Amino acid sequence: MEESFSASDAATGEEVEMDLPRNEVLTDAEVGCSDLPVVNATSPDVGIYIARPSSLLRSLDDITDGLLDQDQETLSERVAILEKKVQLQGDEIVCLKSALADVIRKLNQVQESGKVLQNNILPSKPAFKSASRRGEKKAVHLSPVESIHSAPHRSTTPPARTSPSHKANNANLKKWSSLSTTTELNDGNVKPFSINLYGSASCLSSNRLPACPSRKLKSKTTEQKYCAGSPTRAEKAKPPPQTLSDFKKWFQPSSKEPFWNLDEGYLKIYLRGRPINLYAPSNVTDFSTTKTVEPPSEKLQLEWVYGYRGRDCRSNLHYLPTGEIVYFIAATVVLYNVEEEMQRHYLGHTDDVKCLTVHPDKIRIATGQVAGHDRREGRRKNVTFAESQTGIEDHQAQNLAALKIQRKRMPLSQTLPHIRIWESVRLTTLMVIGIGDFERAVCCLSFSKLDGGQHLVAVDEANEHVISVWDISKEKAHKVTETKSSTETVLSAEFHPSEKNTIVTCGKSHISFWTLESGALTKKMGIFDKHEKPKYILCLAFADNGDVLSGDSNGNIFVWCKGGNRISQAILGAHEGGVFSLCVLKNGLLLSGGGKDRRIVEWDGNSYKQTGNLTEIPEQFGPVRTLSQGKGNLILVGTTRNCILQGTVYLKFNPIVQGHTDELWALYPHPTQNQFLTCGYDKHVYLWDSLSHTVVWSKEVNESAHCCCFHPDGHLVVIGTQTGRWLVLDLTTREIITTHCDGSEQIECVRFSPDGNFLAVGSRDNSIYIHHVSESGSKYSRIGKCTGHSSFITHIDWSVNSQYIQSNSGDYEVLFWTASTCKQLISPNAIRELEWQTSTCTLTFNLAGIWPEGADGTDINASCRSNSVKQLAATADDFGKVNLYKYPCSQPSAKSHTYGGHSSHVTNVAFLHDDSRLISVGGKDMAILEWSVI
Repeated sequence: MEESFSASDAATGEEVEMDLPRNEVLTDAEVGCSDLPVVNATSPDVGIYIARPSSLLRSLDDITDGLLDQDQETLSERVAILEKKVQLQGDEIVCLKSALADVIRKLNQVQESGKVLQNNILPSKPAFKSASRRGEKKAVHLSPVESIHSAPHRSTTPPARTSPSHKANNANLKKWSSLSTTTELNDGNVKPFSINLYGSASCLSSNRLPACPSRKLKSKTTEQKYCAGSPTRAEKAKPPPQTLSDFKKWFQPSSKEPFWNLDEGYLKIYLRGRPINLYAPSNVTDFSTTKTVEPPSEKLQLEWVYGYRGRDCRSNLHYLPTGEIVYFIAATVVLYNVEEEMQRHYLGHTDDVKCLTVHPDKIRIATGQVAGHDRREGRRKNVTFAESQTGIEDHQAQNLAALKIQRKRMPLSQTLPHIRIWESVRLTTLMVIGIGDFERAVCCLSFSKLDGGQHLVAVDEANEHVISVWDISKEKAHKVTETKSSTETVLSAEFHPSEKNTIVTCGKSHISFWTLESGALTKKMGIFDKHEKPKYILCLAFADNGDVLSGDSNGNIFVWCKGGNRISQAILGAHEGGVFSLCVLKNGLLLSGGGKDRRIVEWDGNSYKQTGNLTEIPEQFGPVRTLSQGKGNLILVGTTRNCILQGTVYLKFNPIVQGHTDELWALYPHPTQNQFLTCGYDKHVYLWDSLSHTVVWSKEVNESAHCCCFHPDGHLVVIGTQTGRWLVLDLTTREIITTHCDGSEQIECVRFSPDGNFLAVGSRDNSIYIHHVSESGSKYSRIGKCTGHSSFITHIDWSVNSQYIQSNSGDYEVLFWTASTCKQLISPNAIRELEWQTSTCTLTFNLAGIWPEGADGTDINASCRSNSVKQLAATADDFGKVNLYKYPCSQPSAKSHTYGGHSSHVTNVAFLHDDSRLISVGGKDMAILEWSVI
């Protein structure tokens, strides 16, 4: 009889079995230890006799060492293979975790009345029933916390913590939210849902959906074939994936068509691939997703532009013989007649205008812009010459960050940095040049002077700061030459007014003198000799005798003799801080504008000595950015705080243009007057009058503001800040009445109820705080907090009766609340019957048409509805556009009138109280545009 003896292989970790005869004594030869004394021993546990135990142990050690030696070469290879397997399995697990959420979502998309999904289980037998009012209905809510696939677009705030009792009621509380799904469960058995790691996702018993009879649902105008429990044509799921590569393809975001559920009375739309259910009002009995809705008969016309870009642009303020001053903000060039209080606007640009110059004939104007919204990656390498000259051939605009929707085909000139030359009388574009030649933005422009303006010099804002010269004397412009200008920033480039073919550029640590000869540019660097080389040469001007004047960051003014590159005279310490602008007036006098000291100093044009005339710009308007000759003896001053002032050094300067200096989100119209209020991250609050186009008053607060709202009586306004505090400001005294704090995160929106008795505060902490308002708005007491959103609050609307609230969140939820109890509404009938005072929530049935097919949920930032007739809706989008729709706008992909002018994302829109005008505000461009409704 034999007994098995097991020994562990140290190299492989496997057990090696050795069959030994029971009761057999091993000899010295058998164990290989004949030279050792023999000691017989009996092992009763093993049941064998072992001869010479020490010899046997040595033999086993020798065997182990041999195995180690044999596997030494392959051990590292085995470890590497195992590491690759572990890494591959880890990747598969991550993908499968994400796919699991998508599988559940896709299963939920199969016939609305036949879906069964609760606590990650599916029926093992056909358990789908036809939709019936008698059936027991339960809601299953797929929140972003439960779904790995979901990703809120702006918030980094984790979902609010909830108590166990609150979590237990989540499914019921969110029954009528945008992501909830009405299902019918029978009493049959259920089996847990499982996914085969190397196969398909299915139930344990079968991955096929049960068949069911179909029936037809008829309405007055449509007939839909409805099959309870089976996928419809609009919602048919893709076959389950079988491999990891299939999972990746299956998991790609895809555009899905809207679906109208006639039985339940809601419209399903998709944002970033996620389904959102929008319940229709009770009066909607006839609806079709294929119906086409035309844009409204009303249109918008740009009436006024508030603001000026002086914070980071230079030499962008000029006076025209027509009595207008020309400047720019955002993508709009403004021609403003101060005396007649009229504005005209050139709207040929599609993104930020960065520079402006006026032709010697004072009629033609050249402006340069940055890359458009769809072309942030730099210059296009495959642009043909014909395209670069005309810019009229259409090309498909690329998606922004691979998440933006496919947009309309537009001319290439609208997506690349370029220069537009246009005439100021009819505001018509004469030529578009430089398409494909500029990489980042056109930052400097100047027409030649001595040859009648036949040439134009331009500087690219890219790393190499390429300077190029263009011949514009013919019908089509062509580039004469280009070369690298400097590795440092270039702030100004000017043709010399009295030296032909001479160009002067300046910027960080340099001033350069260029000569254009035989189609090539040659450069001479300015030599500072004994003077300290400044960090920045900030501005240039030309004296009547041909001298070049420069102002630098050290507060000095240097005079460079005509034709040379050396300093002939120095005015040291002309200003405290930098010299931001120099201007030679018609009478030969020189004006210099200081940054830190905000002073404007007058100098003699021959001796360069002070005349004794100077003035100081008030601190509220900021340091001088640019100086320009105005009408008569008037001086135009552009400041770094985006204001334009007009006056003389003998008299005070008065503001004619004011604007915000930081990102702008807050906008709200006055409830009874043609006024509106804005506040931004610059900590300033402005009340504007839309008729006189002036600032009624402004006030600086201590915190950056993000939202605001007028009390229905119009006597006070609430301002929400980025720190969780909100302020109550009295419009009469302009004093802060009270300050409150709801949470520690940004206040996203504030809304008074129509009767003025309640205030709803939507926070970035995913909660809505309800306050009772008393004592004419001077006292506020918190009633409670509405919790249930899984992302930050974006918009809030009150019902007409001031009892209910609807809200949107950052992950595209639509929830409804009872204001007095802060409880979520779960009754569909109550929701359908509600009438809303405003329509700022972008995700509602009446605004479903503002979302184009395949839209990203972040594309539309704000919406509003006209007040009196309630037949117009306007939206603000991420592409710098304002869109005007018919209201209600429930048909998918409704047509609209679209208007440009902004360069950044448009953050807010609002109709004035009488619907005569629409106000839009830009985010980063800080522009306020006033549109007339015609």
